[in-house]
Amino acid sequence: MASQPSDAPFISFDAIANQGLGGPHTPFQAREEDQQGIAMVPVGVTEEHAPGEHGIAITPVDSTASSTSHTSKYEEFDEENDLKVYHGHSDFDAELQVSQIQGSKWYFGKTKRAAVKFLYMIVFSMVGALIRIVLAQLFGEECKNPGTIGWLKAGQPLCVTADGETSLEGGIIFADLPANLLGSFIMGVMQSTVTMNLPKPFPIAWLNENNLFQTYDIIHAAITIGLCGSLTTFSAWNSEMVLLMLGVDSDRGSLIFRGLFGYLIGVETALASFVLGKNLAKYLHSVVNTSLQKEEEEMIKKRECGVYINSQLSDYERRFISEFEMDEFSIYINPAAEEQLRLWRNSTREHRRVGNQMLPLLTDIEYSSLVLDENIVQELLVPAMMAKWDLEALAKWREFKRDLPETRLNFVQPRDFRFAPAFGITFFSVALVSIGVIMFNKYDEYSIMCRSMLYCTLFAPAGSLLRMKISNWNGKWKRYDWFPLGTFAANFLACIISASMIGIEYRMNGDQDFWKSGTIRAMKIGFAGGLGSVSTFINELSDFLSSQSPIRGYMYVLASVVLCGSTSAICYFIISLNVEPGTYYRNGNGYGY
Repeated sequence: MASQPSDAPFISFDAIANQGLGGPHTPFQAREEDQQGIAMVPVGVTEEHAPGEHGIAITPVDSTASSTSHTSKYEEFDEENDLKVYHGHSDFDAELQVSQIQGSKWYFGKTKRAAVKFLYMIVFSMVGALIRIVLAQLFGEECKNPGTIGWLKAGQPLCVTADGETSLEGGIIFADLPANLLGSFIMGVMQSTVTMNLPKPFPIAWLNENNLFQTYDIIHAAITIGLCGSLTTFSAWNSEMVLLMLGVDSDRGSLIFRGLFGYLIGVETALASFVLGKNLAKYLHSVVNTSLQKEEEEMIKKRECGVYINSQLSDYERRFISEFEMDEFSIYINPAAEEQLRLWRNSTREHRRVGNQMLPLLTDIEYSSLVLDENIVQELLVPAMMAKWDLEALAKWREFKRDLPETRLNFVQPRDFRFAPAFGITFFSVALVSIGVIMFNKYDEYSIMCRSMLYCTLFAPAGSLLRMKISNWNGKWKRYDWFPLGTFAANFLACIISASMIGIEYRMNGDQDFWKSGTIRAMKIGFAGGLGSVSTFINELSDFLSSQSPIRGYMYVLASVVLCGSTSAICYFIISLNVEPGTYYRNGNGYGY
């Protein structure tokens, strides 16, 4: 939304009438101006598409009609989307705040900041992949190949998973199920207050709003994208179900119904784990943010009455305008200042309802004036005047607010990360894993397992970083902009790679050369495992199911399972065609970890 600089003089109502519309900083231009009224569309936007989510249209009015009949509205109003115009501003403003710390000793600009994020993504991706591989070994591989996990040799292994070989009983409790559950749980715990519809926006819901970790935005991304993305894997889960349905062992044949049920189990259990983590975060939020818990109770009451809560405002403004009864958590300020905010609240009360066509305009004005502390552009003033909103009271409140610290909005400032520590941690992590690959060079089961595990870990960051890049495609499919195209593409590509590597490994029939067989497995387990992500997939599914169009969630799941499963099955079938499994596979050494 365009707005005038904060140091520009406030535009008086008389100036609007005398000067008309337009000007060098005006993002709108007149489309029609005659006796029937006026309509405006954004510059550069065709009339066919105007106005969009951020545009304003003033409906034509009869010049002979009284001023009380003047109405304005947002055409093509979408309750679900238009009321979320500013839900992303917490991240946007945090990015802008980087420029405010240029005086810091360790400030280094956006390029090196992106490099720091890149480095921490590598470290957390490796950690996530390593945990996933260890869990798969712990819960299933030790049962199939005893002695591969040293610390379980004299203990009781947890034989609850299988890798998709039909020669083994079960199979629907696939090898990566524990990792997918854990990663989805962590993703749920790491949700922001915005995704939970809590009163005040800040990055990590389960922490106190003033906790220092709230400023670690790069670490937040590394945990959710890097750690959770590599800890969970869509490709390995899909490959294991494909093996069940195709039937690897000719003695037993296809188990198609087990494979289909395995898909269902994988989605439902991961979704339940995500919801559990999200509910835990919400509970901890109520414990460590007691005043916000009281506000949430009031917010639920107001929303049941159809009142829209503008979560972008400061605590005092949000609670006062929404008429919350805060009891002992109430904030008391100068009565004269409070009176001006009361006048603004009373004049806008009837438009502060979910579904009201003036509501997007109202949130635009409040964000510009109360959050950004900028003057309201003329194009927003005109329809607001027609709606008889008390803009003079809003302007006076804005002046009072500058001298009232308790009414100011405190943005979450991103932490100023240093490049050297990030590089040092990444270099040390990669070097340590690489040394492990070289040191475990014996040919016993335990050494081979450790070496393969560490080698796979080195491939995981490449998959995670590629997934992060492809995720930029989300929302870019114009016809179906709701569809997470980037996440789907990453999972689709990962499934193809994973199935293809299994087919190639099948043809190799247990080649003992580590660098050949190890690289194939590293591509399958490390790269494809990091490229495909269940945690992000489940996060998006949860958003769909809690939206006004839950059918989109089911369509998303169906498209992912059908297309990824069928395509990877075709790839595997073509590569392994006319090849009989040797003793290496019949002894249970293939396909899985």
